[in-house]
Amino acid sequence: MPDLATIGAALSSIKTATDIAKFLRESDLSLEKAELKLKFADLLVSLADAKVELVEVQGELAQKDKKIAELTSAFEAKDDLVQRGDAYYIRDEHGEATGKPFCLRCWESDHKQRQLVRSPKDHRTIVCTSCGHKYDNMTVREIQPKPEGA
Repeated sequence: MPDLATIGAALSSIKTATDIAKFLRESDLSLEKAELKLKFADLLVSLADAKVELVEVQGELAQKDKKIAELTSAFEAKDDLVQRGDAYYIRDEHGEATGKPFCLRCWESDHKQRQLVRSPKDHRTIVCTSCGHKYDNMTVREIQPKPEGA
């Protein structure tokens, strides 16, 4: 989140640039060339500072918007998942766990749905490809949907 110091620095740079522009507008033609060039250089520096500060604020706001979108998505998915054993699963129309398992650690800490896969090194281990957490395939396995009418 943009802190007050960053926003304050940007506003200060813009105020300085505005003050210099007003000074140049109100000054008479008797200013020496060197003094005029110095004022224009100060104006450009102030505008460049303001631009840099505002780009930082824009980046921080974009990060915040991304985080809000991620949390909104996780909140909406919260009711679609159900924990069974050491993993989360999609909830079927009867409220039962079904389908491929999702990493318990990733969901509870990062609110990310990461599917678990069988380890290529050990067929008895299920692993999260995102965080690397390992699960025993006896407690975490794919759950087939119940047949209709059962």
